[in-house]
Amino acid sequence: MAKLSSFRLNKIALEQGEWISPGDEYDDLEIRTRGLTDQYRDALAAKLRRAATGFGGDQSKIPGAIFRRHVVDALREHVLLDVRNIEDDAGKPLAFADFCKLLADVEYSDLREACLRAAAMVGRVAQEDKVEAAGFSAPA
Repeated sequence: MAKLSSFRLNKIALEQGEWISPGDEYDDLEIRTRGLTDQYRDALAAKLRRAATGFGGDQSKIPGAIFRRHVVDALREHVLLDVRNIEDDAGKPLAFADFCKLLADVEYSDLREACLRAAAMVGRVAQEDKVEAAGFSAPA
């Protein structure tokens, strides 16, 4: 039976951020990120409402490039904190500011997806690790 505590997120991690590996398909990329907080969602909603005024208030008519830009802006302003273990093609570590610039580029949609996945994982990882570690613990 499911325990209620297994659904509780780490509020401190959600608000202050934590280093997250978004998945094996991203090699050893790690993103220091907050969770998808109310501040992020409210900021994104406000940006989309403003953008929709040019389309009769219909957010479904916002072009993909504009929508993507607003998602990335909200991520930069409210969610993303840092990045590590990523380098450019010349082998030079990619600065966080340069990483953020790439997120709105359609050619780097996988980076944007990695950021969204990482943000969705914040506050859950430590709890999952505890549950997994408990499974490997020998009884006292």
